[in-house]
Amino acid sequence: MAKEILKDEILTEEQLENVAGGTRGELSCDTKLLNALGVMDYFLEPGYCENHMEEVQGDVNEALKGVDALKGFSVTSVDVKGANTYKIGDKTVSRSKFYSSICNALGKPDFNFKQYL
Repeated sequence: MAKEILKDEILTEEQLENVAGGTRGELSCDTKLLNALGVMDYFLEPGYCENHMEEVQGDVNEALKGVDALKGFSVTSVDVKGANTYKIGDKTVSRSKFYSSICNALGKPDFNFKQYL
């Protein structure tokens, strides 16, 4: 009964990906993923990211540019309530695709990136 009532309210995985988080949480997870992959040598908690979003976004993008295999990957923060925009070259991709592509580009296709989403 409940599933029938809510059937139009159930979101796909891709839709859910854009609901939770927001820029401060996403930026925090971005730094944690890049740290775990050896691209950044530190990671930041959400509270820091909230107060220094432009700085953290700059750090993430600099880290991505610093690795030849990740040139063309970039993150843009929208605002505190919005979600980040993830790009590979000129193409906007989902956060999951972005993370997966980073792992593949680094030769780590089996890396469990989903724990950072």
